[in-house]
Parts: sequence; C-alpha cells; structure tokens
Amino acid sequence: MRAKFICLLVSLAACAVETPGADPAGDLTFPVVTEGSVEEAAVLAFVNDAATTVTVLDDEVPLDARAATNLVARRDGADGVWGTADDAPFVSIADLDSVPWVGSAAIDALLAHARANGWLDAGADQRDAAILGLVNDATTTLAVLDDEVPLDARAATNIVAHRDGADGVFGTGDDRLFASVAELDMVPYVGPSALDALAAYALAHGFGDVTEPPAATPCALISEVVEAGGNYNKAVEITNCGDAPLELADLGFCLVRNDDTTCSDSVSVGVGTLAPGAVHVLCRSAREHLNDPFPLLAQACDQEVGTAASFNGDDRLVLFADTDRDGFLGVADPLLDVFGDMARRPTDTVWADQRFRRCDPAPHVAGPFRLDGWTITGRYEGSVYDDLGVPPVYDCAAPVPGAEGEDCTREVGCEEGLRCEGVPFDGSGDLGKCIDPVDAPGVGDTCDPAAPCADGQLCAGSTLWGNGFCVPGWMAGRFASTETVAIPETGAAEPGLVVYGLATVPMDIEVVVQLDHPRRTDLRLTLVDPNGSEAPLWDRTPELEATDRSFALEGSIARDDMVNGEWHLRVEDLVSGETGTLERWSLFIVSRYD
Repeated sequence: MRAKFICLLVSLAACAVETPGADPAGDLTFPVVTEGSVEEAAVLAFVNDAATTVTVLDDEVPLDARAATNLVARRDGADGVWGTADDAPFVSIADLDSVPWVGSAAIDALLAHARANGWLDAGADQRDAAILGLVNDATTTLAVLDDEVPLDARAATNIVAHRDGADGVFGTGDDRLFASVAELDMVPYVGPSALDALAAYALAHGFGDVTEPPAATPCALISEVVEAGGNYNKAVEITNCGDAPLELADLGFCLVRNDDTTCSDSVSVGVGTLAPGAVHVLCRSAREHLNDPFPLLAQACDQEVGTAASFNGDDRLVLFADTDRDGFLGVADPLLDVFGDMARRPTDTVWADQRFRRCDPAPHVAGPFRLDGWTITGRYEGSVYDDLGVPPVYDCAAPVPGAEGEDCTREVGCEEGLRCEGVPFDGSGDLGKCIDPVDAPGVGDTCDPAAPCADGQLCAGSTLWGNGFCVPGWMAGRFASTETVAIPETGAAEPGLVVYGLATVPMDIEVVVQLDHPRRTDLRLTLVDPNGSEAPLWDRTPELEATDRSFALEGSIARDDMVNGEWHLRVEDLVSGETGTLERWSLFIVSRYD
C-alpha cells in the first residue's frame, strides 16, 4: 500500500465578517484614538484636569483658540468654574469630537501633547481603575455586561461567575473580586477586544475615578510551604516582596480545606512590621507534641496560628490584604498570593509530605495552579529546614519573558512592548506567542493575487472571497501531528491538535492528511473545531483514490468563534473488511481579531 497526501483547503462560509477597509465613523480619520484605549483615557485625563486651562490648550498643545475656548467652556459648565456642580467632564473621544472646532487634527494634537507629557501613564491607570471599578461593582450584572457593554455572552458569564464565587451571589464571603486587569484577562473569552469594550463603557459611565488614588496593595508572597509527616509539622513562610516595610496587621492568612471554595479557617498575620525582603513564618504549633514538630521548624516559627495551619496535601493556602484588619477575607480584601486554586480541590493529596520553596516571585491569585516556580523536596530531606525563615533567593532559573515570536505563558509573559497572545480558551494548553501589538504599515489594506501584502504579512480571507485584507504574519500558523493513529475497522479515530498563538477567530483553514488505507472509499473525514462545530472534508467519495490534490469544501465552522484551542480530525471507517492508519495531519490557519 502506498501512502498518499491529500491537501484539503476548507473554505467555509463566513459569518458576519467585517467589510475590509471600512472608514471609522464620525469626523475622525486615521490615526484614530480608539474607544476604550489607553490613548483615549490619557486624552480624557488631560482635558478633564483642573490645570488644563484655555491658555494651556491654546498655547502649549497648541489648538485653534476657538477649539480651546469651547473645550473649557463645555467642561466647566455654565458658571465657568471647574470643580463645581455644573461641570460636564468629557467621557469619550466621541464626546470630545462633538465640540465645535474640535476634529481629528485637534484630537491628534491633544494625544501628542498627552503622550509627550506623561499622561499615557495616568491614562493607563485610569483605564485599569475604570475596568476594575466596573467589573467589581454590585450593579454590574450579567445583563449589563452582555447587553449594554456589550460583551460576548460567554465572557460576560465567566466574569460574573469568577467575581461572585462558588455560591453565585455577590457580596458573600466567597467572592473573588478582580485585583488586576491581568487577572481579568485570564478569564476565558476575555481578551483585548473585551477589555477595550469594558474600558469604553466604564470610562463613559464614570467608573474608576482616580483623583484620589486608592491605598497601595501590599506586596507579599507565600515563599515556603511545609506539609511534612505528623500533625504539627506544618509551616508557611511569608515574604515582603515590596520596597517598603509592611504592617503585619494588614495581612491575613487562611486555609481552604477539602471541597470548600472560600476560607475555612482564617487568622490575622502577627503584629509589628516586616522589612523589605524579610520573612515571617507561621506554624501550627512550636510546642512539642509527641515527636513533632521538628526542632528546626519550631525554632523558625514566628507565629503559632493553630488550626489555620492544619492543612493536608489537597488543601489550599491564601494570603490576602486584610484591609479592615478583622482577620477574615472580605469582599474588599485583595488576594495577594494563593498556593493552589481556591475554586478547585486537587484530585489527590498532591502536596502531602513535601516542602515547597518558592524560586519565582510571580504571584498566583486565580486559575490553574502550577509548580513551575517552586523547588520541591521530600519529607525527610526537608526535615532539616535549613532555609525556613531565611529570605528566598529566586534562583530556580525561572522562565525568562519571551522574545517576539517565542512561546509564552500569561504567568511569565513577554519582553517589554510585546504581548502574550493566543492562549487556548478551552484549557487544552497554557502557551501563547509573544507578538508586537503595534500594527505595521499595510495591515488592514485590501489584497488579492495582483496586489499582495507587504513582507511579513498575509492576505486573510483570500480563500473565502478571492481577495481579502492584510494581517500580520503571526496571525497565521501551521500545526502538525506526526503520531501514527490506527483507524479501526468500522470504527473511528479522532486525534487532536492544539492551536495557539493566533488572534481570536479563524479565516482561511487548510488541512493536510496522510493516510495509509487500502480502500479509502470506506472513509469519512470531518474537521472539528475547539467549539464543537464540524466541517465534512470527505465522505466515501472516489476522488480520495486520486492523486494528491487541493480542494475547497463548504462546511459549518464559523468565522466568529474561538480559534485557539484543541482541533480534532475524525476519521471514520464505515465499511468492514479493511483497517488502516492515519500517518500524519496538519492544519494551516490564518486568523483575525473578532
């Protein structure tokens, strides 16, 4: 039998694809300050600042005197005084653009001035504060996120489920308020477009006022965990990872036991201060109970916390900022670090009889827990506890942030200026690709065989429409499996491939298959995307016996559903009498942002 290659080019009907090359609405022309962006927040922060007078706008930006006068007049209200009840601060770029004599040139000048004078940092802070203020607000319901923002219904559902905790009720003890935009970005179906939509809505509705900066969240980590043999060989070391002394009373510690999803036992962390880089050791008991605790563990203990440290190999440990100093994790208390996943009990006592020493300072507060940033020793090796109570040294060759084009994780991230994009939404993998989020010239231009894209770009959609639009090269990728898979007689094989590092939705899809089967007309091939949608590739047709070829086929894989995740190729043998193998298969996908 001779193996044959069949190249299958899946050109599926597009669903509600945006028309390439459409102009943005309103008076603005490219380069445009997009709604919900850091640039929008920076411009709004500048024009809404009390120090931004007509003179500043007219002479320093500079704007046309009529634009400067109209901006201040609109902002300050009828009494002409900023800071009074009739003020009307600007809430969006569109709001700004509605002022007479303000157009694209004026907005470009305002952005240039804001960028040159440090307002982008203030804008980023305001944008993040607005997003967090919105998603953590009791009035932000699923209906608000789904219908008014609006988000994809799955993103809205996942945000509310994360925030409200296991009981699904906001304002109870198991709530998990978002402590950062990075934590929000880890929620399935939340990505750049969702964050932009949240920012636009939040800024327009007055969330995240940062005129009075909130108190800084303490920087503290769980730097060592001891879960050794016996009932009392339990210890947790806490490190001040910040640059200023910490009041220990501002910290709380709790144990999440068994199937609980919120704190089962809580305690305030000590009294006094903890110097930068210093450690504080909590233990169940420092007093002798039969043969434990081990003497060196007892010597290192700074604070006995009793049952709050009575943990086993499947319990989770939580360090939080105790803002009201009541010793309990409340709705307004940010999580600082979690050993494990509060919402999920491990399937076994995976941490039993071991000692864990942190060697990567990146905190973990939510989602799947990984031990990549910890060194592990067994119970008896750890009984000397020679480093318990000693400030940690982050020397475990922690992963280095990725360069452009390299694999990345959200925990480690990428080099400055790059973003970790395309981590699968379905949990099939934790890798993305480091990409440059700034589009090169030519991205978005229309393209066809007679007018190709610039170097480093591809023409997306050409298999759908004959022409398309240019996208960065990182939005395309080939993913292959060389594993030989048996095709059982009158049975099916369905191997998977994890696609990652792309944008959000697929455009062009190419499948290449190598089969070894004596009677290929017995076979049906179906492509299944990560969302469960299917596209038939071949169904017992004679052409599968023919020479290698490419072809296009209609199907039902949507062009507005998630591309990153596990794809499957289902190979069914529908007639008895012969068996064969799938030798290898691959996917080539060109993606875009939804």
